[in-house]
Amino acid sequence: MNTNRLTLTCLAICASLIYLITPARAHDTWITVDAFQAAENSVPGYTVVNSHLFPAPAEDVMDPERLEELFFISPSSRRISEKGPFTETGTFLAVAIPVNGFATKNPDGYQRGKNKKEVDDPILCRNSMKFAKAVFTVGTSGGQAYAKPLGHAMEIIPLKDPATLKTGDILPVKVLKEGKPARTYVFGTFDGFSKEANTFAYTTRTDKQGMATIKLIHDGTWLLIAKDEEPYPDTSVCDVQRLAASLTFNVK
Repeated sequence: MNTNRLTLTCLAICASLIYLITPARAHDTWITVDAFQAAENSVPGYTVVNSHLFPAPAEDVMDPERLEELFFISPSSRRISEKGPFTETGTFLAVAIPVNGFATKNPDGYQRGKNKKEVDDPILCRNSMKFAKAVFTVGTSGGQAYAKPLGHAMEIIPLKDPATLKTGDILPVKVLKEGKPARTYVFGTFDGFSKEANTFAYTTRTDKQGMATIKLIHDGTWLLIAKDEEPYPDTSVCDVQRLAASLTFNVK
């Protein structure tokens, strides 16, 4: 192996180690809804963002072409592809899945959509999979759609309808990874808590059953984030597998 190749190999190993042992600072993806408690037959507006800040600045709003899917789940568990007006009353889910996949860094910078085998002199590859959900109501709350597992690689499932909770209540959640209970941290914050990046008001950890409880210490719009990072199954293809899920809702 020549000197240049040896140097690149060492850089790849060091970068992978640093990446795995330091806290994740990737942007998080979530959905906000203009009216978390909307009137019947209304058309609630929504925004999908990719940001470090909550609430996110306008420049962090995602372009539609960066979204793989955007749909809604009605209170009767019916999937709705188009946005409103919503004639059914109850508790809805908004679901957004960005374009996920590989990003590999080499001496020329990050090559989006390519793994280590598809670029020259790869230094570090990550495979990112993000999933966002928001709970909102049309008319009055009702139904069990909010607690429906969607089969995402990682997801946060509220076990109580957030629309029925108020400040001081406890929200139990379950975090799933590949359909199984995930042992991980859940980070939570609310609109107005901090203007600093990557800053959360609440942190807890799931148990072996993937369960955690969030004390709703403030009213307003809440964001929950759960993440997981691990070595990619085939390190000849990529170095790091990153999973992330978000849940937004409103507290009275």
